[in-house]
Amino acid sequence: MTRIVPCLTAIALLTLPLRADPLADTFAHIDAAARTFKGMTANLQETVYTALAKDTSVSTGDIKLKRDKSGEIRWLVNFTQPDQKMAALDGSQAKIYYPKTNIEQIYDISTKRDLVEQVMLLGFGATSAELKAHYDISFLGAESLGGQGTAHLKLIPKSPDMLKNFRQVELWISDSLGVPVQQKFLTSSNGDFEQFAYSSLKLNASLSDKDLQLKTAKGVQIKKIGS
Repeated sequence: MTRIVPCLTAIALLTLPLRADPLADTFAHIDAAARTFKGMTANLQETVYTALAKDTSVSTGDIKLKRDKSGEIRWLVNFTQPDQKMAALDGSQAKIYYPKTNIEQIYDISTKRDLVEQVMLLGFGATSAELKAHYDISFLGAESLGGQGTAHLKLIPKSPDMLKNFRQVELWISDSLGVPVQQKFLTSSNGDFEQFAYSSLKLNASLSDKDLQLKTAKGVQIKKIGS
């Protein structure tokens, strides 16, 4: 009898349903979305919090993003409230245009391309393997956000250079879409953060290069920053 009991216990354990791994499930959703991802459009809300001043600023607008076959990402953001400005990423240049002053700032990011690419991985079209190569990832829980189910992930950069800019990143991955509907970047040890929330998100929108070009007014003053 004493020999039979352990055997029965082992059989019972083997026949129990396996518990789902929520992180593995989330990676599967991410990979499924990455296989077909070409671009996206969405409404965007940016929240910037400064702990020392206990100040929160919120900007709203929309974003268009495209990822080509080589994996390179281009995007155009148009902020409309509270102040109008537009920002674009195009190759080795980041551009910001201020319509009120008709000034366009152009940043040379060629020397920071690796850092920029790591940040881009946190967006759209990246596979779970790409994310795991650059971040230590943990599952924080299932949450409802904007009326949809999400997986809340915490990512710690492996790169020392990345850690200088972001101590921690949080992503809320949509259960149905497999892409982030919210991103949060912890930028300091005292609690400063920058957060991006996406709504009315449409995947694989048909976007041309012209759709992603920064449109400036005649007589724009250009200021180049960086070398």
